[in-house]
Amino acid sequence: MENKIDLTVIIPVVELDGAGQDLFKKAVSSVRGYCDVIAVGSPAAIATLPTVAGCTTVINDGDTCYAAQVNLGVRSIKTKWFSVLEYDDEFSPVWFDNVAQYIANDVDNTFEYMPLTEVVDAKNGEKISYANEAFWASSFSDEIGCVDMESLNNYLNFNPSGAIIRTEDFLSLGALKPSMKVSYWYEFLLRALYKERRVYVVPKVGYFHKVNRDGNMTSQYLESMKQEEIDWWVELAKKEYFFPNDRNKTYEAEMSA
Repeated sequence: MENKIDLTVIIPVVELDGAGQDLFKKAVSSVRGYCDVIAVGSPAAIATLPTVAGCTTVINDGDTCYAAQVNLGVRSIKTKWFSVLEYDDEFSPVWFDNVAQYIANDVDNTFEYMPLTEVVDAKNGEKISYANEAFWASSFSDEIGCVDMESLNNYLNFNPSGAIIRTEDFLSLGALKPSMKVSYWYEFLLRALYKERRVYVVPKVGYFHKVNRDGNMTSQYLESMKQEEIDWWVELAKKEYFFPNDRNKTYEAEMSA
């Protein structure tokens, strides 16, 4: 791509095995040269990364929680915007096409553009649901497509992975604090809205978030849960999904394998 977007994609990483390395390669390749890419992790994690063209690395010698990796990455970049890509997720070209248009116009001094995210079962590739689409329903926000305080109070099932965030705003809102681990993204959305910044959901599917993968945090939780509890959570997720009847999705493999 001749004209790169003024954007850096930050990939927080852990120590990866062969399967994880393949996922990392796919994640980096999905950026397709649209912008800069850096991977941030501990010395041990960086040592396990395969060499992928276009991706540089930042070593974190301190706290290696997810928030710390992101914060160190932001401190290391020079671009006006950044995004966070989970190493087992992927972008699609339509996302970058949309982002280039939005940030070129610098619409309404926006703090963040969130993607309409497709949630995919990592084990069989089937579509499970979409995240962030409720922000395109007028009942969740005063302005369709925009996140506001009321919508955050009523709707917690948002996914900020793949969001395009203004670097300067992120820093001014109190980033670079590794102690923010539990409600990290939610806190930053609240801070941005409190400062009257706009958070906008891009109405195109462009980020593929993979769940139900062996070895991820969810699978670690499931190892300590009884089947009855797993079934209860799955049924609750089905009931809380706002669009159960008009999306091409299945639940057969979800959290049960």
